[in-house]
Amino acid sequence: MKNLMLLIPLVCILFTSCSTEEVNEPNIEQKSESAYVFKLSKTNVWEAEVSTNLIGRSNIANDRKNGNSLHAHGDFGGFGGGLISFSGTQNNGGAHGSATLEVTFGPFGTANVVLETVSVVSIGNNEVVYGGQISEVIENTVMFPPPPPGAPAPPCDPYELGTYIYFAVKDNGQGNNAPSDQYSPFLINNCNVIPNIGTAIPWSLFGYNNVESSKDKIKVND
Repeated sequence: MKNLMLLIPLVCILFTSCSTEEVNEPNIEQKSESAYVFKLSKTNVWEAEVSTNLIGRSNIANDRKNGNSLHAHGDFGGFGGGLISFSGTQNNGGAHGSATLEVTFGPFGTANVVLETVSVVSIGNNEVVYGGQISEVIENTVMFPPPPPGAPAPPCDPYELGTYIYFAVKDNGQGNNAPSDQYSPFLINNCNVIPNIGTAIPWSLFGYNNVESSKDKIKVND
């Protein structure tokens, strides 16, 4: 009994010290990360650069919410004769789906890859940003130009296994008289997931190109 009486104050002291201890919040370090950017000009000329301005930070504004589920899919010609087929769903269980991308980047080479969906993000007006991670490389002859002076080169190849690829598409309706569906002329390749990809990059600011055939369709269900 005497031992028990000595133990009770000790437990109280330990409990009090634990409950009053301050918890230090982890600091979110904002680092500059390089990404590969491919851009198709209005004259169908490819431009390629390494950018350090596309890093997604975990403390920027959140992407647009879409209830419990968002689905987008499409098969279209674009990017100067390329072929893109994708299907992705984002819901409470995460991201699901896949895509294939076959594009020739002019003098930079050709890529033919299979993607596993990692994100489908709405940016409004029936526009979504699709993100996928390369799970299979069928062809990769892309030779990327060196980064500008002072910019670190990304530690991955733009079209190797594990690289992440992001592109934006727009559903303009499904009727016979609906205007052509569209896609952003940008492809962004990154070694890591870009958080908040919808808000980290001003996709709509860059405009959209029409898909290459009236039979090509993109569908967004949110």
